[in-house]
Amino acid sequence: MGKEQTSVQQQELLSGWKDIARYLGKSVRTVQRYERELSLPVRRLSGKHRASVLAMKGDLDSWLELSAAPREPFTKTTLTIQKHLISEIAKGLRERAELQAQMAALRRELETGMHTFRESMLKLRQQLSETRRHQVSIASAIKRYSNHRALVPVNGKHRKPN
Repeated sequence: MGKEQTSVQQQELLSGWKDIARYLGKSVRTVQRYERELSLPVRRLSGKHRASVLAMKGDLDSWLELSAAPREPFTKTTLTIQKHLISEIAKGLRERAELQAQMAALRRELETGMHTFRESMLKLRQQLSETRRHQVSIASAIKRYSNHRALVPVNGKHRKPN
C-alpha cells in the first residue's frame, strides 16, 4: 500500500518546466510567462527564484478551470462608469483651473491692498510728524507769549513770574 501511494504521488507531481509544459500542452516559455503574469501554481524546491520547479497536477487542473472561467467583459455598465469617472476628473481639473485663476486674482487684490495700506501708513506718519512739529511750535509760541505777558506791566505793576 505504501508503494502504491508513492506511485500515485509521483504521477500527480510534475518536476521541471518541461514536464509542466508537456502536461499543459504549451511551450516552456509560455508556461514560464503563465507563472509570471497569471500566477501559475508552481513551487520551487529551495524557495529561490531560479531553483527548479515542481507542480501538482491537481493544482494545475484547478488553475486551468479558474482561468478558463469567463471573465467579466467590458459591459455597458463598465463603460458608463469609466465615462463618468473621466467626466468627473475633467470637471475636477476645470474647477482646479478656475480656483487657480481666482487665487491669482485674490493675490493681486491683496498686493494692491497692501500697497495702498503702506502708502496710507506713510502719509499718516508724515501727518503725525507734521502735527508734532506744529504742536512743538505752538507750545513754543505759547511759552514765548506767556513769558512776554509776564514782562508787560498790568496797572503799572509787573507780574511775578510763576
